[in-house]
Amino acid sequence: MAKNSKETVFETTFAQYTTDKVLGEGGAGRVFRVRDEEGNAFALKLLHGQGVTSDKRRRFKNEIGFLQNTRHENVVRVLDHGVRSDEKESAPFYIMDMYDGSLRLLMEQRNGVPAAEVLPLFCQILDGVEAAHLKGVVHRDLKPENVLYRSATRRLAVADFGVARFSAEDLLTAVETKPTTRLANFLYAAPEQRVRGQEVNIPADLYALGLMLNEMFTGQVPHGTDYRKIGEAAVEFAWLDPIVESMLRQDPAKRPSSIDALKREIQFQNSAFVGRQKISQIDQTVVHVDELDDPIAAKGMQLTDAKYENGVLKLQLSQPVNQTWINAIRNMGNYSSVMGKGPESFNFTGTEARIGAREAEISDIVQHFKTWLSKATQVYAQMLHKEAQQRAAAERANLEKQRKDEEERLRIQDTLKRLIDS
Repeated sequence: MAKNSKETVFETTFAQYTTDKVLGEGGAGRVFRVRDEEGNAFALKLLHGQGVTSDKRRRFKNEIGFLQNTRHENVVRVLDHGVRSDEKESAPFYIMDMYDGSLRLLMEQRNGVPAAEVLPLFCQILDGVEAAHLKGVVHRDLKPENVLYRSATRRLAVADFGVARFSAEDLLTAVETKPTTRLANFLYAAPEQRVRGQEVNIPADLYALGLMLNEMFTGQVPHGTDYRKIGEAAVEFAWLDPIVESMLRQDPAKRPSSIDALKREIQFQNSAFVGRQKISQIDQTVVHVDELDDPIAAKGMQLTDAKYENGVLKLQLSQPVNQTWINAIRNMGNYSSVMGKGPESFNFTGTEARIGAREAEISDIVQHFKTWLSKATQVYAQMLHKEAQQRAAAERANLEKQRKDEEERLRIQDTLKRLIDS
């Protein structure tokens, strides 16, 4: 940025601003960084005094009026304005907030704009342009340089209304008379802006926005049919390519009719893409019956010790039991036991099985109990396998339901869209 060789003071009715450095310069004016009496930094846009037609002055005045009366976080706002006069010229200017740079600078960073951040940023641009459209203002000169950026808040704001908005004749003259030297200035101009007598309205802004959206993903401004598509740069956003194509149609009447229509199309296509992805993931999901990874089923259950105290037989098991194993030993079918001393009569806690018994019964109880362990473990493994099959079946049924629900949602959504668009 060039440093001012000489400070210049701009005065308004209630404030004074001193230039710090030049931020940019164009054919019709210059932008400075300035500071007020408290040292706060602002941007000052000055319209050249000499060689500027009264028509451009009126457009600059319209720009000030629009930006001063528009309260939207995605549109730059005029904070103050005035006229700088000296012996040679009289030049209007206005004051606005300082921004860190433009969308152009953001895209030219080392890695550009991350694909995941493009849509949130682009939607801010849409909101700003829509705010203008709702007031009957068509920008007509949308391009990355005219979208300002504040890094601390990740906020974008549409700028440079007025001159471009009211200079359709200048656009035509520049394209027709100086295509080699001025064409780059109109890289984002819609086809109708290059033909004399054509109406330049909201569709022209939609065209420029389509170019910008594609460029934010790919780094290239699409022209013609042989250009890098969004899907080539970020496959997960390939669903945006048909939307960009609709925005770049040569016939203005065939582009989206408004920012609101464009937003709805983005939401619809995004939802449809997510739905198709969900269905695809469901179709690719393979539900397996879980392998038995259970220590009791793997190692079996053994009797490791036995004690008899105060009329209670305490049998020590090799592993802690769980409720499923207890159910297995109590429901293992045919078995033999001492009368009244079957599996259902035992109390199981941790690695211990307890039962009241007389001395004469102890030997038979232990022998029967040892024969139960092997059969109980088999039944236990069968129960675990059945539970695994049931879980797998439930998961398959749930996936199928999700698939049908998603297909139904997509059908209904498509029907509703056609009804709304018709």
